[in-house]
Amino acid sequence: MELRHLRYFVGVVEAGTFTLAAERLHTVQPSLSRQIRDLENHVGTPLFERSSRRVQLTQAGHVFLDEVRLVLAQANRAVERAREAARAQAGRLTLGFVPGVEVEHLVQIMDSLHGELEDIELAMQSRSSPALIAALQERRLDAAFIRPSEQANGLQLCTVRRERLIVAMPATHRLAASRRLDIAQLVDDRLISVTHEHAPVLYEAIQAYAARHDVTLLWTYESENLQLALSLISTVGAVCLLPEHSARLFPSGVVGVPLEKDAPIVELALAWHPQNESEVLARFLCAFRNGMRDASQPSAAWIVE
Repeated sequence: MELRHLRYFVGVVEAGTFTLAAERLHTVQPSLSRQIRDLENHVGTPLFERSSRRVQLTQAGHVFLDEVRLVLAQANRAVERAREAARAQAGRLTLGFVPGVEVEHLVQIMDSLHGELEDIELAMQSRSSPALIAALQERRLDAAFIRPSEQANGLQLCTVRRERLIVAMPATHRLAASRRLDIAQLVDDRLISVTHEHAPVLYEAIQAYAARHDVTLLWTYESENLQLALSLISTVGAVCLLPEHSARLFPSGVVGVPLEKDAPIVELALAWHPQNESEVLARFLCAFRNGMRDASQPSAAWIVE
């Protein structure tokens, strides 16, 4: 009996049918069925009651499932602990960033790595917040700057800042000289929508804000990241709602106009897995926290969730 047999067993349980399980496990049904039969032969008793539509666990199968999940969890834990040990031994720190944030915080991070952390090898990647959160939960990253959401439950968070949304538009736009904008003023504009898949926090904040003002916005374009949104603003004259700190990255010819005082607010947080026992990560978090204090950023708050 091998771990793959156990993973196939759990896959069939969760899918409910061999056909669906085979698709999810990226294998073919005959091979999957054979692996399950081999497993049952090894255990010495049937684990499934098979029908033409679904498979159900036998009493023995229910008992076996509880134990298998413990075994797989421990196996995954062993792999992650080995990876963490290898990173710590190599003096390596892996950091992730929501696109655009790395530019702003790179200096602060490099300052945090000075002194006793100068021997640390730093690896960085820029990805969407959901992708970063998934990587943290699987411990493929040590820490990441994310937009906190329900997906981040179980991670430890340090709120770096809270920022209002602004309207990014060409400097030649008819509303570019406005001091503040009502969202209703944008209903006739070509609007850029962020995708829920890549920026769920920003997407939901914009949708809730429009609904609160009883405004229906018509989206002309869709953008997966900040760079693409800025490109669309510059080239086709479209308009987009973005976090105010993104204005630091606006190219020439793009301006940001504040919304009314009830503009939605989104958070940026530094996140890490609570079971990541890397000494390098602990040293970095301590140095980063001290750097935030020295920079007099009262909005930063260390939070355990």
